[in-house]
Amino acid sequence: MKLVKIDDYTYVNPESIGAIEDGSFGTNIYLTGSDKPIETSAEIKKVLDAICGSEEHLVNDANMNILKAESINSGHLNYE
Repeated sequence: MKLVKIDDYTYVNPESIGAIEDGSFGTNIYLTGSDKPIETSAEIKKVLDAICGSEEHLVNDANMNILKAESINSGHLNYE
């Protein structure tokens, strides 16, 4: 399972996302099979970047540490 960090409190498996909606005060993320959204104050661009695989948002789901982009690119897994 791959998790991405949307904001300080929201981690999502991108494979389970059914829909994304630009809300009044942020972004609503709907998981497949659910009509109740996960609400986040993050801008929709940040949410889409996270879901589309921006390295800045990639999370090691074993211990929830954010992987630094330069560590991924170099092949060394250093954590923030």
